[in-house]
Amino acid sequence: MKVKLSLRHLLYAGLAILFIRFVYLNRGQLVDIVAVLRNGIWYYLLFVIVLFALIVQNQGRLYSSIYNILNLPPERKKLSAIFLVSRFMSVAAPSGGLSGAVPFIQDARRRNLAVGTVLVANLIYLIVWYSSFALVLLIGLLHLFLVHDLQWFEVAESIILIGFTGLLVAILALAWLAPDWLSALLHRVTRLTARIAAWLKRPVPLTVAQTDALADELGHTIYLLRHAGWGPALRPFAIALFNELLNLLILFFVALAFGVQMNLGVLVATYSIGILFFLISPTPGGLGFVEGILILVMTSLGIADESAATITLAYRGFTFWLPFILGFFALRRLERLNKAEASLEPQSLQS
Repeated sequence: MKVKLSLRHLLYAGLAILFIRFVYLNRGQLVDIVAVLRNGIWYYLLFVIVLFALIVQNQGRLYSSIYNILNLPPERKKLSAIFLVSRFMSVAAPSGGLSGAVPFIQDARRRNLAVGTVLVANLIYLIVWYSSFALVLLIGLLHLFLVHDLQWFEVAESIILIGFTGLLVAILALAWLAPDWLSALLHRVTRLTARIAAWLKRPVPLTVAQTDALADELGHTIYLLRHAGWGPALRPFAIALFNELLNLLILFFVALAFGVQMNLGVLVATYSIGILFFLISPTPGGLGFVEGILILVMTSLGIADESAATITLAYRGFTFWLPFILGFFALRRLERLNKAEASLEPQSLQS
């Protein structure tokens, strides 16, 4: 019996190799995490798992609410699985944050959805996520300032994140208020990148046709946002803020599982700086950098060195390694969901 290998099988095999390689290279940290979790209070750790499951479901709701505004099929369960896959992809095959959007693009092509609209949905997701997190970050920075523990590199990274968020918001604002200006600006950026690519002898990353398509999609998005009403337009922000609360609770109960009760200021400061370095880091998912900064922040705020290291390992186990591992296995779940949908399509056509 011959086994027919498709491109999908080869891609899955390649991702499996990347998964195994990444786990093998970082097996030392995984061993430490398992050893640490064995010493934690089990019912607090169990509650953390429940909170993590709620976050994954809530991420599906967040994407679904954005898809609903853009008149895309809001399949919450599938979007939750795609979110996990995107977390896996952004670590296993990092490409400046672009690899995280690949699963959404593939799903759009499979379902014959407009890829440009899906990309705009991901742009809105980033704006909603970064904006809601920025509120938590400002509270964390304020606490660090009041206790005289605010460092220059924390301020610098915060400025970068807030500046990038402002840039994304400005793009949508231009599409809303002055679409012709946005189109002209995008054309200038396209010409500039083409010159830089020619100077570096690289392929052009963005063509004029792609720029026009992006401007059209942004204009269509603004039209849909205007006609959606305040309720649907603000719903993603409410879901994103709830996500921040769930993430704060994860850190709180992880610390509680090891006998440390964080007050609100320490909790928000530790969480916000950790996520800040997760978002802006030279390594995938901030591996190696987030751990160091979390220990530094906690010890500077009065938590013992050993407790800070223990909490950091356990916290990263739940917020970095768990979504990464589940994201790899979500590839298979996503494939099963796609096959189930494909089998239902002929039945719907016959009826």
